[in-house]
Amino acid sequence: MLGSYLDSVRTGFLAFVGIGALVLVPLVALHYWRFGRVEPRRALVLYGLLAYGLVALALIFLPFPDRADLCRGETMLSTTPFQWVTDMRNNMAYYGRSGIQAVATSSAFLQQAFNLALFVPLGVVLRKAYGKGPLAVVAIGLGLSLAVEVVQYTGNLGVYPCPYRIADVDDLISNTAGALVGWMVAPVALVVPALPDEDASVAPPGTVSVPRRVLALVVDLLPVLLAARLLLPDDPRWSLAVLALVRIVAPAATGGWTPGSWLVRYRTRRTDGTRADPARIALRELLGVTGLFGFAVLVSPLFDTWWEFGVDLFVAALVVLGAFVVPVFRRDQRGWHDHAADTRAVLDPAPLRVPRYSPKTS
Repeated sequence: MLGSYLDSVRTGFLAFVGIGALVLVPLVALHYWRFGRVEPRRALVLYGLLAYGLVALALIFLPFPDRADLCRGETMLSTTPFQWVTDMRNNMAYYGRSGIQAVATSSAFLQQAFNLALFVPLGVVLRKAYGKGPLAVVAIGLGLSLAVEVVQYTGNLGVYPCPYRIADVDDLISNTAGALVGWMVAPVALVVPALPDEDASVAPPGTVSVPRRVLALVVDLLPVLLAARLLLPDDPRWSLAVLALVRIVAPAATGGWTPGSWLVRYRTRRTDGTRADPARIALRELLGVTGLFGFAVLVSPLFDTWWEFGVDLFVAALVVLGAFVVPVFRRDQRGWHDHAADTRAVLDPAPLRVPRYSPKTS
């Protein structure tokens, strides 16, 4: 029995790994559409619910039977509440067993305990993450359990000619009780976060999302690639010089614009909204993509040891995580290079020409 449960858990988890990868991009897109960022607690709860749901479904419906073993006249519906208590007593009397240990190790008791435990996480999440009250948790638990029993009694909605698992009112009672128990223990479930309200989830007005900045970066890299391919000598240092011109010199001279940021309508400013001076822009880029490219061109070739690849991988991971991955989850979408330089990307609805700023108005 335990081995069958473990096999079902393994199958459900593997399904979560595959389906989780498929829904990752839609989830990120949904969060950006709703909040302008990926709210980490909401993402954790959604992925947790996905994992829990798939494992629970695997435990409920797997393993699928051989059709030759079905429809042999067994009664596949039990409508007597607490029939499991009678079955447990009869089983214990038949084998001459008694006492708490006999009760706790009986198959009827273990089955109901499993059914109760199966819905405990649901009650925890509904209260801790979504703030549902006990009546709502009971109603949701009852509704989901009833849906499961209906699917089982109909042979998985007609997939099988007859049910292969008993639709049992005791399962309905145990599942609903499990959801209520989950609601009761939710305050001590530290691994489940409480979801913030909408105001605390949404990115501030004018925040430039990471996908928009990535699109601008792709545009900025185009002249570098074209110049390296068609105009410049076969030396990566020339490409680095063009990249510095596009990503450092251009925004320092135009008030924060690069060709890519101009195209998608944002620019780099100081956090207080004033113009970022060239030193801040240079620091920001040296800790970002331009610095990573500079490291690959100028510093990495100096390492001629067995750990060269490890250093390159560490630096690349540091830049990618700090500049693009971690900001996805932040309200201000700022990376570590922005924090170090005291800068931020700001949406700008200015005309399509690059504006000129005087020192008094910047």
